[in-house]
Amino acid sequence: MKSVHINKDRGANFKIESMKVAGLIMLFAFILFINLGGWDLWNPDEPRYAQVAREMMQTGQYVLPHINAEIYPDKPPLFFWLIALVSKPFGDVTAFSARFPSALAALFIILLTYFLGRKLYSPLTGFIAALVLFTSSEFFMITTSARIDIPLTLCTTLALFLFFCGYTRSNGRKKYYIASYLCMGLAVLMKGPVGFFVPFISIMLFLTARKELYRLKQMQLGKGLLIVAGIAALWLVPACIMGGEEYTREILGKQIFGRVVSSYSHKKPFYYYLLNFPVGFLPWSLFIPSACIYFWRKKRENLNISFPFSWLAGTFIFFTLISGKRSLYLLPLYPAAAILMAKFFHDHITMEASGIKIIQSKLFKIPCCVFFGLLVLSSIIIWFVIAGEFQIFKPLLYLKANMYPVLVLLCTASLSGAVLIAIKQKVGFLFFLIVTFILTLSLLTVLEIFPSFNTLKSAKPFCRRIKNTVHPDDILIASFNPEMFNYFLNRAPIPEVKISVTLEKTLRSSGKVYCLIREKHYKKSTEELKKMVTILDRDTIGSKTYYLTVNHF
Repeated sequence: MKSVHINKDRGANFKIESMKVAGLIMLFAFILFINLGGWDLWNPDEPRYAQVAREMMQTGQYVLPHINAEIYPDKPPLFFWLIALVSKPFGDVTAFSARFPSALAALFIILLTYFLGRKLYSPLTGFIAALVLFTSSEFFMITTSARIDIPLTLCTTLALFLFFCGYTRSNGRKKYYIASYLCMGLAVLMKGPVGFFVPFISIMLFLTARKELYRLKQMQLGKGLLIVAGIAALWLVPACIMGGEEYTREILGKQIFGRVVSSYSHKKPFYYYLLNFPVGFLPWSLFIPSACIYFWRKKRENLNISFPFSWLAGTFIFFTLISGKRSLYLLPLYPAAAILMAKFFHDHITMEASGIKIIQSKLFKIPCCVFFGLLVLSSIIIWFVIAGEFQIFKPLLYLKANMYPVLVLLCTASLSGAVLIAIKQKVGFLFFLIVTFILTLSLLTVLEIFPSFNTLKSAKPFCRRIKNTVHPDDILIASFNPEMFNYFLNRAPIPEVKISVTLEKTLRSSGKVYCLIREKHYKKSTEELKKMVTILDRDTIGSKTYYLTVNHF
């Protein structure tokens, strides 16, 4: 009879837990998908990736990606295949279909983070980790855009999850390790060798810390490397044959090894991520010092943090050593960071359940005060922007009337936080308040804030005016790489002609020639060239201004 009751209790607990997780995923899905196509694809990455997928659909050339009818060697094709697949029912690539793979991948990453937190610690830890991950500023921002890094993070997270499943099993390990290598291979098809190195370095660091490098034999490393290389070769070999020697040299030399040793773009100093990651992991980065102090104090206890810590440290070190750096490159470590932060919160929420008053501890009081203090400061800034002051925050004016609900939300959250701290409320309540505020702000962001910033960030209005001026049969050239305009113009390839003698010769040719010119290029051009053209239109997209000119023919 006793075993029957135990089984019933386990079944009931599992059902409740499943309902909680399902509800959480449904909430995240609602926020992500409710208005995913409600604003245009923003320059520079989104329209570029959408155009690559569109040209795949138009030409049927899926092996060798193209943009503006020229070979696009910057990225492997898996992400573009996903966009093209989702876009098939629409007949073209839309803002929704371009972003859908990233948003869907984000939900699976959150689910994996929950399961890994549950496997490492407890269901509550996994639940907290899922909340922390989704409400991290950088993670949420990228999930709502057409970027490769979220699907890449899904592949690397799944590879590490499968490895850990194999590591913790007493039998049947091989199938998990093989599945892990398959995910690494897909990650390579998503964004090149980084898809292999991120999980592999994390695994090596974990085994080294555990003094268990002998497990590499169990992992069948040689077979694994062949699997990863084989998956990559299924695409790379035919692509190099079709693209020729120049494409092979570009994809292998410049795009892979060049980015690692001496990046031609996004080159940043070695300390870049030390400053950047805390911003991307807000608001939870405010608790990082407290978590570090807590884990250090408990180092003699079996906290079981070696796997997520190795994952975080290995990924951080790898991207720090690469010369090209962007904040979104660190996304593959966010699940590990969320799990570690969840472990920190879980332990203290559990201690509170035992009657220990945690909120009085500086580990929580200081970061909570800083967080709610930042909300107060943000409220003051927004109030002055509404009043017409603080022109330095002019971009906020694009929110227009939508600034009022943001202001109300900030004031409500900061006041509630101050009250909870004053009455020494439990950490669990403060955590719930922070999460509720971020989730509400996230919903407000996709419904109101992003659409309001569309005029500032989108090239579509300018391209619509260009279409009204430049007919399909007219000659249109650009003095810069026009790939970001291709998606919205959707016309014949736009030749790139650098500002030089060649451009002047083109503009002197008989007939009307329209030219897109960056403002800074126009100002640096010769007086003779300036006399040859008339500026018909201009627009500022993001931080860059573009001119539409026509020659005097």
